[in-house]
Amino acid sequence: MRSRILSIVLTVIMMLSLAPATLAATLDDINQDQVFLKQERNGTCTLASTAMMLRRTAMLRGDQDWAAITEASCREAFWIGGRGLPYKFEYDGMKVNHGRLPGGEANRQILIDLLAEHPEGFVLHAPGVPHGILLTDYTDGVFYCADPAQNVAVGRVPIDQAHGTRVENSYAYWYVVTPDVALEAVDPEMALPQISAADSSVTDLLEGLSHPEEEETAACLIQQAMALA
Repeated sequence: MRSRILSIVLTVIMMLSLAPATLAATLDDINQDQVFLKQERNGTCTLASTAMMLRRTAMLRGDQDWAAITEASCREAFWIGGRGLPYKFEYDGMKVNHGRLPGGEANRQILIDLLAEHPEGFVLHAPGVPHGILLTDYTDGVFYCADPAQNVAVGRVPIDQAHGTRVENSYAYWYVVTPDVALEAVDPEMALPQISAADSSVTDLLEGLSHPEEEETAACLIQQAMALA
């Protein structure tokens, strides 16, 4: 029996070594200063803000090459010369849609709800300024953003420090439709690989054991192997 259990554990370890380790990012990860960008040209605030949104989305889905997303790469992928940011577009599997806001104080709760659904943030645009920023989060009663304007501090700042764009004067936003992403609640270095394929194979292996105590022992050893992989 012992040799059979060890064989199962070795098989699981092999599955884990072959499975892709997609590690989610934490809030601290996606709020590092190096994640945020400054616009490279006049009139590209929404483009730079979109690049920041896509960077954070890529980090949350575990992409290691998120830094390759830049204003230049986004310009080449979907920017429309003379017109700007399209209402709908796609970049590396990330689909983006456009939404409208009523304006005024009514925007406040809408934006809070949107941020709860989108930890990656979304592009917020105030046409009267005109200027677009990345709205990053709503924390302790304060809206925070990353402003691509050169005259605003690098990184995440309260929205009242942005270049003219505010909650009340914004009427449009762009947001990521897919993929769905979520913040990792623990240190990503401690996160386990996503092994849905291996899980089903483990179930098949356990079904071959004839006694409940054998299954319990094997399951315990498998869990230990998964934690060490």
